[in-house]
Amino acid sequence: GILLRLLDGSEGWRQHPNIRFHHLNRRSRVGKVSPADHRITTEFLERLLQGLYGGEDAERTWEPCTTCTARERCKVYETARVFGPGSLPNKASDEVRGRARDRLFEALQAVHLRGETHLTVRELRSALSYILFGTRYCEDYHGDSSGEAEPSYWDRAFDPESPRRQGEVLRELVQLDPALEAHPKIDRRLIQEALGPSGVGDARTLASLRRRAFFEWNDKRIRETARGELPKKCLGLARGRNLDRFRELPLLDDDDRSRLCHDLCRGIARIGDFPAMALDRSDVVPLRITPRTPTETSFWTEKPIDRFRLEAERLGVPANNGEPDGNGDRELHRAALLIYRYDDGREEKLAMGAELFHRLLRLGSGYQLGDISTDDTFARLSIFLQRLVQENDRELMAWNPIRDEAVHRLSIRMSDDHRQELVIQPVGGEGDDS
Repeated sequence: GILLRLLDGSEGWRQHPNIRFHHLNRRSRVGKVSPADHRITTEFLERLLQGLYGGEDAERTWEPCTTCTARERCKVYETARVFGPGSLPNKASDEVRGRARDRLFEALQAVHLRGETHLTVRELRSALSYILFGTRYCEDYHGDSSGEAEPSYWDRAFDPESPRRQGEVLRELVQLDPALEAHPKIDRRLIQEALGPSGVGDARTLASLRRRAFFEWNDKRIRETARGELPKKCLGLARGRNLDRFRELPLLDDDDRSRLCHDLCRGIARIGDFPAMALDRSDVVPLRITPRTPTETSFWTEKPIDRFRLEAERLGVPANNGEPDGNGDRELHRAALLIYRYDDGREEKLAMGAELFHRLLRLGSGYQLGDISTDDTFARLSIFLQRLVQENDRELMAWNPIRDEAVHRLSIRMSDDHRQELVIQPVGGEGDDS
């Protein structure tokens, strides 16, 4: 009886401090937000990776591999040199090992932040086992050429055509493949290094080369090759340039969060086909109104930008007032909440994943998108904007190409004899009405 009353809200959780409700679908296994350290921690992934390689028995487990005659062509040993125990004699440099591990965890966090898949422990173990060990046994690598058919770990992580690939996590990683993007300077260097001075060398494709560089190139090398450009913009996850801003949302102070909210609102404003004067009004967000019949005149309504705010979704224990764990850590969110406050105090919330977040920031910075009317990514946004448009249907803005130098505000007011009158007022490009 007590549990039912707690779950339906008829009793408060503070009245029963000995009871705690955990929603298993509202956990994050790929990271926690640590406000005290101002960072995202990955202790669970570290323990999971260590356990897959043998834990405390890792050195004894991998000792036979150091003298194995097939180790030069074994993809499992190749991966273990990067992600495996530090006791391996031929391990990769500490810099490469640290970089590759960070990038692997970043990719798994990106799957979580996209909000399309719930990452269970079973899914994570399955995906990591495939990436780290592949699908072949030791006996397979002792043949003449059996090891050649097994792709390297960087291709197993992202290549949609890697053999025996399955599972939601691996399916999501395909969407984040670094090979889906390009950078002329980096790609040229990758090809040159693969071919060598003679022009005949490594036959791997450019896609495979980019995936390996994503894991193993450090930021200094990327900057030098890209002539000073930011590493995440040159060699990162596909559509992942704004991933850090999304992931670190709970760590932002009020000013940074407000600036980020304004950037998102600027992206929303650029979805509609507005005249330049509508976009120049920086203190409001224009929302397009689609008339029932086609017309040359553009109609929209405006919302004060200070009515919007941005928060990170609270995972973990929402029934306990969303309180963090005892050590102050919070579960890594899966959505950013864009919240609008109505005149009467009510609030409308839009939960956006990393994909929509990225696209809105790109729009706000000047990029253009094609037709989004059938894009599932924008479906929730469309509903959110329609609800905002309906808040005040007695006032709207209008622009007609015949008088393209002016924007007008159309409103309804009551006359002295209690009749409704249409009022048309010109509006300045920035600031108050003229």
